Amino acid sequence: PAFEDASVGIENESIVNNSKKLKNRIEYVLKQFHQPALVEEFIEGRELNVAIMGDKRLRVLPISEIDFSTMPDHLHNIVSYQAKWDPNHESYHKTIPICPAPLSQSIEKRAKEAAFKAFKVMGCRDYARVDIRLSKDNKVYVLEVNPNPDITEGAGFMRSAEHSGLTYAQALKRIVKYALGRRNEIKSIKSLSREL
Repeated sequence: PAFEDASVGIENESIVNNSKKLKNRIEYVLKQFHQPALVEEFIEGRELNVAIMGDKRLRVLPISEIDFSTMPDHLHNIVSYQAKWDPNHESYHKTIPICPAPLSQSIEKRAKEAAFKAFKVMGCRDYARVDIRLSKDNKVYVLEVNPNPDITEGAGFMRSAEHSGLTYAQALKRIVKYALGRRNEIKSIKSLSREL
């Protein structure tokens, strides 16, 4: 589904390998979700979550990886809706976060650079999480940019913040501080323009 988030509409059946299954899945999305269907190439490989925070100076936090090594063969290596939200589904227990991700320095650098560029291009502010696929031949692909990722304690963004040395409270305070700083700048500019 084009207008959902939190993996809504992403299921094992979302990955298709022929035209008939593709047509059926598009029809399912149109009927079930009443919105356009996005069709993207599936990239087999490792899934990385790159958290970024900051205002004038951006900071890329330690990269987290979703480990699919125990995913059964009948399930695709994806973070489906069931894997995120359904503790009774087997995929929920087979998408294990690892932070920091075990990456070579060169791959880590490329992933962070790609995430940083995506953050800037999408006009993100204060905090975001960029999801990346690292293909089997070690190419970096940006899957999506989450400008307001889940900041629940223990969730992906906060996992990276914790591994950067921030407590949950410290990370939240920084995010709020960035927004307040921008608000105060806007107020100053409006006040100055009224005086002129």
